[in-house]
Amino acid sequence: MSRRSLDETLSFIAAIDRAGSPHAVSETVLSVVRPLGFTQVFAGIIPVPGMSAQQQLSNVVLHHWPDQWSRRYFSKGYLFEDPTIQRVTSSTEPFLWSELEASCRDDASAKRVMAEAREFHLGFGFTVPMFTLDGQSAGFSIASDRGELPVHFRRRLQLLAMYSFGRALSLADTPPPVKLTPREADVLQWIAEGKSDWEISRILHVSEHLVDKMARHIRSKLGASNRTQAVAQALRLRIIR
Repeated sequence: MSRRSLDETLSFIAAIDRAGSPHAVSETVLSVVRPLGFTQVFAGIIPVPGMSAQQQLSNVVLHHWPDQWSRRYFSKGYLFEDPTIQRVTSSTEPFLWSELEASCRDDASAKRVMAEAREFHLGFGFTVPMFTLDGQSAGFSIASDRGELPVHFRRRLQLLAMYSFGRALSLADTPPPVKLTPREADVLQWIAEGKSDWEISRILHVSEHLVDKMARHIRSKLGASNRTQAVAQALRLRIIR
């Protein structure tokens, strides 16, 4: 990295550190990528199949994206048809959206998502796959109707994306506290450690049916669609460790 590039990177990091909101983070990112033609930024944790539109939206971290497109995207479940999401969950290498064209050729659903995105001037994009500390897939994308991205800028943008995403996560509104009973917390802790309902029932001296019932209550309180998601959410909220 040249001295100029290093100085610019350090300046960007300092600006991100000063950002007081996710919106400010987005604006700082766009100040860097606008000269390349990018006008939109979006980042979030990848939801698991079965999540409602509301739950999917709750995973959004940065949103400088056309609102109409977001409403259509989440209400129609496009997230699970989007080829960029499929790539994010299967590879850690950053990519241009144009690199997905060959894999979309025989996938009508994927082609539809990409075609409709172009209606909202999102035809040219670059995505950086990431992982959160609790192992969830995440993606950071910049986009526009047209633009350019020199090869040498990719790695630099990968660093900027990861730093921006981390800062936005730290600035996200803290969700209301989730109150579990001591017994529910015990059940969730044992689920996190991979115990079956039968094993938990033996450990806690309760029926297997009660363990299952409590697990469902826990999922409901955490807004989780399955036990794995409930554990991930509880870890994020430090309800369990």
